[in-house]
Amino acid sequence: MSDRSPSPPTRRVIDIVSLLAAAPEPISVAGIANRLDIARATATAILAELDSAGWVRRDANRGYGLGPTLANLQGPALPHTLGEILTELTARTGYGATLSRIEPDHLTVLDVRHGPERVVPGIPVGHRIPLQFPAGASVMPWRSAAEQNTWLATAPDSDRRIASGLLMLVRDRGVALFRPRTDDAGTVELLADLLGAMGTDLMQPHLRARALRRLAFLTSRPFTKTELDSDAELPLSYLAAPVFDATGTAAYEVQSGPLLASTTKSERDEFIATTVDIARALTAALAS
Repeated sequence: MSDRSPSPPTRRVIDIVSLLAAAPEPISVAGIANRLDIARATATAILAELDSAGWVRRDANRGYGLGPTLANLQGPALPHTLGEILTELTARTGYGATLSRIEPDHLTVLDVRHGPERVVPGIPVGHRIPLQFPAGASVMPWRSAAEQNTWLATAPDSDRRIASGLLMLVRDRGVALFRPRTDDAGTVELLADLLGAMGTDLMQPHLRARALRRLAFLTSRPFTKTELDSDAELPLSYLAAPVFDATGTAAYEVQSGPLLASTTKSERDEFIATTVDIARALTAALAS
């Protein structure tokens, strides 16, 4: 997606509808304005028009969700408890977390919860990301061979062996771990802190998008089995674990983002155990 939309008003309407379509529960006007980095008055005006057309509906608590006109275009509603479980992940780790739906060619961010230790703005609910290595790594071992091969083909030649090994490692451990691509892990931590400190109101959206893309690139080197089992202190960018729907399909991914320049093995093991535990809780909620 381009950093600069040719029609910002149209883009804001699309962003609001995408946000509500992906959200597991209704969102207030203030919540919509905050997540999409737009003025509250703008959000209110757009929602009023969408409401009159039946595209959105306001509930008794003044939260907005999809209206009857668009509801039939959305899949089954997700349980509201998913948000509470995701918040538990941030409380237990101290860092932000996301839940995404994994489609054959893209992933869609369904929920974002900030942690008390660091707030990294800019990844809105409803945001779609092409499903290219390493995105979606945690679900790929449970997808079809055709999907796996398509995903592996998106990896650069230099990462092709790493990508293949990652699938086996995730299948064995139930979680994918990533670290900075360079040895300068401090740069990653500094960039994350700067993004959090500036917040959504002090950085232009296109600049924040560029910074986040750079941060994603710098943090996307998968852990190897040797590193995963090592007693050495190592940087840790983020973890991802699969979440299964009621049919047993690995349809979602939960992600935790510590973005730490150094972690001990015991700290990494705790992050792994917590992330996997929350993924299982999300799976149980979807099955109930």
